[in-house]
Parts: sequence; C-alpha cells; structure tokens
Amino acid sequence: MPPNFTNPRPNFYQSDAGFSVEVLGRTGLRYVDDKRAMFVDSEVLASPGLTIATRLGDIKQWDAPHEKETVNEDDRRRIVQNIRLALESQGFELQVDDEQSTF
Repeated sequence: MPPNFTNPRPNFYQSDAGFSVEVLGRTGLRYVDDKRAMFVDSEVLASPGLTIATRLGDIKQWDAPHEKETVNEDDRRRIVQNIRLALESQGFELQVDDEQSTF
C-alpha cells in the first residue's frame, strides 16, 4: 500500500512511511529519510502541469554527519521511488534520467 502524505507547509510533503520531500524552488529537492538528509539536484520543467526532472546520478551522498555512508544503486532507486510517490501524491510528475552526469 502506498504511503499517505501530509503537506504541513508549502512545497513540503511528508509521508507516513518515514520520509519527506521538499521542493526548494526551481532547482533542487531536499530528501529526508530516517534522520538522514540530502540535496537532490533537479529542475522544474516548462510543461503542462508541474514536472520535475532529475538524474539518478544526482543522488550522490547524505548530508553531514552521514556523508560517509554509501549511497548505492539500490538506495538511489528507492530514493527516486519515494520522491516520485511524494510528487505524484500532489499531482506532479517526476522525470528521471538514468545518466550519471549532472545538470
């Protein structure tokens, strides 16, 4: 069963599964999972509705003090799926490029 989301403040989507996603403007997302956080480079696209694009390779590392924890391919895919669920709960779309380069 997909998680339920609340929207306690603008652009902040909190799940009952223990993660949250915050849209930080036109570029960037803040993803928080189990007391760890990371910045995910992203871009709001000019398209009908709200579409946010990111690359799998832009999910790189946790913020301090967890920066030494490895973020592997399975972690990246789980984080992308959680971000997708959060955005889709608000009627938005997430477009993900599997390339490892950054914007």
